[in-house]
Amino acid sequence: MNILIVGLGLIGGSYASGLSKKGHSVYGVDVNLESIRFAIENKYILYGSNNPEEFINKCEVLILGLYPKDIKNFVIKYNHLFTKNQIITDVCGVKSSFIYEVTALCKNATYLSHHPMAGREKSGITYADYNIFKNMNYLICPLVNTKEESINVIKKIGLDLEFGKITIIDSIKHDKMISFTSQLTHAIAVSLVNSDRDVDTKNFIGDSYRDLTRIAMINEKLWSELFFENKQFLLEKIESFENELNKLKKSLKNDDKEALEELFISSTKKRKEMEK
Repeated sequence: MNILIVGLGLIGGSYASGLSKKGHSVYGVDVNLESIRFAIENKYILYGSNNPEEFINKCEVLILGLYPKDIKNFVIKYNHLFTKNQIITDVCGVKSSFIYEVTALCKNATYLSHHPMAGREKSGITYADYNIFKNMNYLICPLVNTKEESINVIKKIGLDLEFGKITIIDSIKHDKMISFTSQLTHAIAVSLVNSDRDVDTKNFIGDSYRDLTRIAMINEKLWSELFFENKQFLLEKIESFENELNKLKKSLKNDDKEALEELFISSTKKRKEMEK
């Protein structure tokens, strides 16, 4: 396929790298000309530009590696160039705040959103590597009238990038689940690191702290937008987490060893169930 990737950051660059290796003709667009140069030199893309109009009419699939608000602006600006057989998709971490509106705006092309559940704590195309997708989860969020052949095209991209499990999911459920498995975990990591008041912490770090806080190194502009776009669901998950933390806190205050052990037994059982 001829594929245009708009936004050659970590994820967009990793898509470009992987899809070009699988034989697709990949073109790239980015406001940063250095990112385009890097992508061409490393054979991630055939050609690149800061002007999408150069490639839109050449490509069957457009993959938008943009922030939520920029996705809507892109569709508004270039919708007149989209054609009937094109599929427009995005890799954004939230869906329901924009997916219905941009789908309605796409009068000619098919809009079909998806979400690669993978990433790194560092950003930019210089850290791109399609191996981050191997065996990871890949979520596709069609609407009720999305055609099966369009879904299959997005599935094919996931298979080519060697994702482990492909799931079809409603955009609302997607955002509810992501508020817990992704956004809450980032919120916890950020809060844990920011709660540190000891200058000697770095001398006492082990695997538990290292694993928990890796994602505290965060792209502040992207993640603040993602948090606000999914504010309602994320606040619900934060409150639920606070309730559980308070149970643990209460058991310590009351010297209730049995209650504390029950919390540990419960978490162990739930976590084991996820491995099945």
